[in-house]
Amino acid sequence: MLESLEQQRTAHWIGALALALLPQVALAAPVWQINTEGTGLSGASTVSSVDVTGVGFVQILPSTTVPYVFDFVEHGAYRAVKPDGLAALGTHDLTLTYSVFGTGSFLDPAALRFTSGTIDIYADAALDFGTATANYGADNGTLIARLGISEGGVDAAGLVTVKASAIQGTLRPGYFFTADGSDLSTRNDVTMTLGVYNQTVTPDAMMISEVICSLAAYAGPGCNGEPYANTPLSFAVQDGGYAFMSTVAEPGSLSMLLAGLGLVATVRRRRRAAH
Repeated sequence: MLESLEQQRTAHWIGALALALLPQVALAAPVWQINTEGTGLSGASTVSSVDVTGVGFVQILPSTTVPYVFDFVEHGAYRAVKPDGLAALGTHDLTLTYSVFGTGSFLDPAALRFTSGTIDIYADAALDFGTATANYGADNGTLIARLGISEGGVDAAGLVTVKASAIQGTLRPGYFFTADGSDLSTRNDVTMTLGVYNQTVTPDAMMISEVICSLAAYAGPGCNGEPYANTPLSFAVQDGGYAFMSTVAEPGSLSMLLAGLGLVATVRRRRRAAH
């Protein structure tokens, strides 16, 4: 999701290094089960997290009354894959579309905060993510969950973290389960945690059409007949990271997760200082 302005030119190999460490971080996450076909527990796979890859479009809206302060909005699409590679979790794709809103300061990247937004999760028998079907092939399956974003931000190393809670009544039965096999659709305390790194990219025609113009409903260059180009106030990003679902935040697991994220941040800072 959103990348701070000072970090838009982060080298790709730094991001790759951090992503290589993310599976270790995710080991601290609660174990849960997922069946992308929605046929129940018998077809579910046990995971602690899933990898997510995708694209987004960020728009910065400077305040007209407070110097250096801005609002932002980002729209995008992710695909969830197995933690050990870019492979579907099952015979159905698991895709996400999101819209997030927040505030920040041009003078202090650490002040950036996510304040609201939604994440929609789809199960799709057609493995067509990244195509012109619907919006980037991300929202043309069965809607199996809707989550409301409650908090999030960007740390000094560029790690974007977002926490969202499932909106009651939107989790479809047969897809998500606790470690002991309880269907998460029966719970009212389900949360999703996302952790991603991103970098600005020059979008191809498909991303411009499906994500920037359609999903984000952007009306500027690229969508109004003029050529598209990233600007400091509107730019495309490519994301990669992890996601996991849980019911309640266990202090021990949360401490382990934060410690792991700190390790990733330390490695990134050391690599950056060395170059």
